[in-house]
Amino acid sequence: MTEEKIRKYLTPRFEKRIRRYFLSLTEDGRERCFSDIDHTIETLSKEMGKDVKETRWIIESIGLYLTSNAGKNFYADYQKIPLAGGAVLWTLQAPGGGSIHLVQTNEGKLLVDCGYGINYEDWCRTLEDLGLSGFSDVKHLLCTHGDADHIGMAGNLPCASYMHPVTKQLLDDGSPGFAAVNDYPELVRTYTFSINTISHLAMPKQIIPAKTEPLRYRGIFPVIDEVSFAGLHFEVWESKGGHLAGQLFFYEENEGLLFTSDCLINPATITKPRRVFGAIPNYLITSANINSKLAVEERKALVSAAKELDTELKQQGKRLRLCCGHGAVSVFDETGNMAVADPVMHYARCGAFSEMVHQKLMQLSWLVRKMTLSFV
Repeated sequence: MTEEKIRKYLTPRFEKRIRRYFLSLTEDGRERCFSDIDHTIETLSKEMGKDVKETRWIIESIGLYLTSNAGKNFYADYQKIPLAGGAVLWTLQAPGGGSIHLVQTNEGKLLVDCGYGINYEDWCRTLEDLGLSGFSDVKHLLCTHGDADHIGMAGNLPCASYMHPVTKQLLDDGSPGFAAVNDYPELVRTYTFSINTISHLAMPKQIIPAKTEPLRYRGIFPVIDEVSFAGLHFEVWESKGGHLAGQLFFYEENEGLLFTSDCLINPATITKPRRVFGAIPNYLITSANINSKLAVEERKALVSAAKELDTELKQQGKRLRLCCGHGAVSVFDETGNMAVADPVMHYARCGAFSEMVHQKLMQLSWLVRKMTLSFV
């Protein structure tokens, strides 16, 4: 008896609908993946009481959302922030996934994270439209962590990928569940394989591993390495791994830039479609973090360290900019909350969402009440 005949929750009609998102797999690979998805639906239904039809819809919505917002329907929000020496920081938000931080210098480009692989061609066209001439002169890619929405285009870029050695282990292993406090490791593995496939993860071709011996500390975070490029000097901070093992933060002191990855974001700057899409892991794998308790503690420590840096920079007539893993670059306002100081601009090839995307977002929006949207 084949695996297909003994599946309980993947109907032939549903398999037909999602098959197009898994065409990069061999037939055997696709069958194994569908069997794993079937087991995921069974686990969510029997052990967590989640509705089977709802779960199937959410799984399908991953591919639907990413493909419907690519190509002619692609859009982005961006900030253009002047730095010293003629350099410019561009923070680019795709319809789904993490922010791309692109530093444009007279020696080429440096990226902190690079978004989903499915949007590579979209970003090439977008950069051309913004006068940035694509990715051909990217000299450095600094990877904060190994999620597909932060590392997905790595293999398409003309440079090596700098990352924590643990991130390489996770990519080789195929699951972010390393050191996870989670009773459902198979859910995590299946979700990771599925999102990597649907989003066209391009694995890094060459990796530069970060050093791991502490040089000094910033609050509770060890500074484990330093990276210099075009007059910029980045401290590399090792996170405690609440969101994902091997996560890094990057701090450029002269410009006052702290790249906080997914540990610290400004939720007010994330649009409703992005929030709903970003909440899908909370439904399918219980949390986007491998250790939610540690993630909360780590976020508090990062905020504390960031505010201390901001105080020091104020004495020099500067401010700390928080370059978050999702949403807009922000600063601390007078009340200590995060606020946007640099204007956010919109880019769209068609000027707006397509009507189909609007309709599907309406179908998705009711899930907001059932999902955790705090990214914890």
